[in-house]
Amino acid sequence: MHGRLKVRTTEEQKLLKEKENQKKLAAYKKGMAFVLATRKKDSFNEEAFSVSSQILLANSHIYTLWNYRKEVILMEIKRCKEGSNKEIVEFLEKELDFTEQCILSSPKCYSSWHHRYWVLENHPEPNWEKEFQLCSKYLIVDDRNFHCWDYRRLILNKTGLNLEKELEFSTERLNANFSNYSSWHYRSTLRILDVNSLDEELNLVQNAVFTDPYDSSAWFYFRWILNHREILKEKREQVLRSLKELEELEPGCKWVLMAKFWVNETLSGMKKEKRDDPECMIHKLIELDPLRKKRYFDSLGQIDKLHAMALESTLISISYLFLPYG
Repeated sequence: MHGRLKVRTTEEQKLLKEKENQKKLAAYKKGMAFVLATRKKDSFNEEAFSVSSQILLANSHIYTLWNYRKEVILMEIKRCKEGSNKEIVEFLEKELDFTEQCILSSPKCYSSWHHRYWVLENHPEPNWEKEFQLCSKYLIVDDRNFHCWDYRRLILNKTGLNLEKELEFSTERLNANFSNYSSWHYRSTLRILDVNSLDEELNLVQNAVFTDPYDSSAWFYFRWILNHREILKEKREQVLRSLKELEELEPGCKWVLMAKFWVNETLSGMKKEKRDDPECMIHKLIELDPLRKKRYFDSLGQIDKLHAMALESTLISISYLFLPYG
């Protein structure tokens, strides 16, 4: 019909897509062959270096090309050694700008982050403070990017660790978004748990799990804190009471039940009537989380072993009462 656009069929679209992919593959192979052919020269080929940039902007995961660029940088550093640093500084600044473009287009590519750090380590005048600010900017945009959190840790080693400021930044990010494994993990690398800090950390993580008990990220940090020796028995019992209150509000949440199980494990000296039966908890977990039932059955087996060991120990103790004197 006149005036109507022709709509391609699925088969036509598939063929067009395949042709495009073949064209891209041919260009990629040609570009890679051209770049790699120049690697053993005494000086780098500017056109090949430019081609490597184009390929990496399209796909930053090709670590072979990052290695090629490292070779070029080392070549340039060696060439500029006899003169001033200005030329190599300008060259490396351009490389940093390029890595930033790659990171923006593919923020979770290991190779781009590693290369950027390597460039700075070989930079005559690295600006670590600027890098630190760059990390903060990226994490505000995407606070789940664990590559950037890891990179931030590396930069901190260069700038000097200001623990209080970093904890403030971590708290700010967590308050903005509790559902963040990377941020919780980063905090665990900063925080030295002692009598003074435990209450603050427990309050923070309990606020998170009470806000969204079905989100798993904060529960792992919660368990890390519970494993710390500095938490007194009274505090553990208080945590257990809070978890029971949360369970009443959210009876179908497996994480609350698992946390109760973790606390119970650390309260071996607590009176039985105040503790929950671990076997009952595991059977309930199997009901709530059937996909992981084999894992829970394994935990049941561990409990049976502990019961058997305790019984054996008791029997041995009793048998000593009947040993003859002398």
